[in-house]
Amino acid sequence: MKKGMLVFPFLLILAGCTLVEVNLFPRERPLKEVTLMGEGEARVVLVDVSGFLSTSRGSSLLGITSRPSIVERVRRVLDRAAKDSRVKGLLLRINSPGGTVTAADILYHEISTEARRHKWPVVACLMEVAASGGYYVALSADRVVAHPTTVTGAVGVIALKLDIQGLLRKVGVRVEVYKSGAEKDTWFPFRPSTPEEERHIQEMIQAFSGRFFRLVEERRHLSESSMAQVKTGRVFPASLALKLGLVDKTGYMEDAFSLVRKLAGLKKARLVAYLPPGKAQANVYSGPLPSARGWLDLLTTGEAAYLWVP
Repeated sequence: MKKGMLVFPFLLILAGCTLVEVNLFPRERPLKEVTLMGEGEARVVLVDVSGFLSTSRGSSLLGITSRPSIVERVRRVLDRAAKDSRVKGLLLRINSPGGTVTAADILYHEISTEARRHKWPVVACLMEVAASGGYYVALSADRVVAHPTTVTGAVGVIALKLDIQGLLRKVGVRVEVYKSGAEKDTWFPFRPSTPEEERHIQEMIQAFSGRFFRLVEERRHLSESSMAQVKTGRVFPASLALKLGLVDKTGYMEDAFSLVRKLAGLKKARLVAYLPPGKAQANVYSGPLPSARGWLDLLTTGEAAYLWVP
């Protein structure tokens, strides 16, 4: 049989087929505005900051699809708000124990920068937990409202390192490491840190915590005694956080929304959220699905974190 005779039936089969395109990496669809409460022409945009704070995307079990990081999601909301002249303020809903140092700092920077650029007043409403990096992000707000049962504080830095040398010895496994410098494998879990490495790790932690402390002093203007308590790294219930000056008042979402309107000089406004299509039934407490990502990364990479570890 000639080659051309083989090709011709194949072409006929293709002509009768319907080709189905499977997109393993779908494009993010435009966000849809949903009114959560209030009325009027002016808008106050709800910015959700929840879960473990990271710049890394979450992925599915097989790694085929991924979810935007919290930094990506907040940036998308801010971009959408910047295009609408009706937006007059931001309401941050924070429910997070913190996360990586860099993610918390980026979120603070992005929110505070956009607020200054557009002259938006910002109010943070703290939910169950707004600790460490979660509180760091709250410092971008002009006012902070805590739920009566909020846990907040944990100002400072933590870094985790595993030491599995003893376990490996028990099962007869030995790890050989070849390195270019004495401290190249500081974060490897196959040996304990040397006193010199411990000193260098502590220097890094002090540098990052110093940045956090300075930001608290700059934004909250705490007394010397209050700042001393904050620097212990402990968490505080809302009532004590109020006495220390970490928050401005206790209340609920509607109180925080009312405060944004007051700061913006608005008698009426809508609290809106920008959500992916299909989530039109959202309310003021709706948010993304929780993610367990983060803890394993801290254990395996030694990344410094503004994180509360209960």
